[in-house]
Amino acid sequence: MRPSIRQLSLALLAATLATGALAQTELDRLKKSLATRLPAAALGELAPSPLTGLYELTLPGQVVYVSADGRYLVSGRIIDLETREDLTERVLATQRLRTIEAVPEKKMIVFEAKGEPRHTITTFTDIDCPYCRKMHAEVDDLNAKGVRVRYMLFPRTGFPSPSYDKAVSVWCAPDQQAEMTRAKGGATPEKRECPNPVEEHMALARRLGLQGTPFTITDTGRVISGYMPAPKLFDLLESDKLSSEP
Repeated sequence: MRPSIRQLSLALLAATLATGALAQTELDRLKKSLATRLPAAALGELAPSPLTGLYELTLPGQVVYVSADGRYLVSGRIIDLETREDLTERVLATQRLRTIEAVPEKKMIVFEAKGEPRHTITTFTDIDCPYCRKMHAEVDDLNAKGVRVRYMLFPRTGFPSPSYDKAVSVWCAPDQQAEMTRAKGGATPEKRECPNPVEEHMALARRLGLQGTPFTITDTGRVISGYMPAPKLFDLLESDKLSSEP
């Protein structure tokens, strides 16, 4: 008697689930083995990589590759030479977006787009950084083009320092946006103190690999280190948006 279509479908589903469970068991085994040699692996995410025999280990701010036996670690980029796509960067971009999206906007200083938003960028900024000030001078232009600019604070001189105090004072101002603009224009903000996320911002920036300011994460997860003129930045955002559409 021939099996029915329903019976075949159930058998296929059972086989698929069994294969998935076996694959997950192998990943768990490899991750446990890796953790004995590389303790940080216990906190990472392990998945098959585009290359047979290598697994992708995603750690905060980086991606590395490990052999199936857990003995060898490969640090570098995987490039698809047919499509010219940096497959490692794709994973990192996804990780950056997840990290940023976990931060509520109430912990950011947001300069809203004029009209319908087209893009949202998140920029770690230092009140006293000359190129941060140059970027902020063009925020109105970005807003006019439909770009939301979300600021997080990264005083490069750390704590304690005058730049750190300015960051806190701006955050604690009744009108954060107006005070940010005044401070970026060279005015010293009135000294204020209140509960603030500045140290959280600094820790997050380091986790994302910040080495200087301004440090921007775009809405596709791309990193822009340093100042980029507003017209060029907008064109880049538009290009990335087009290339990411199916």
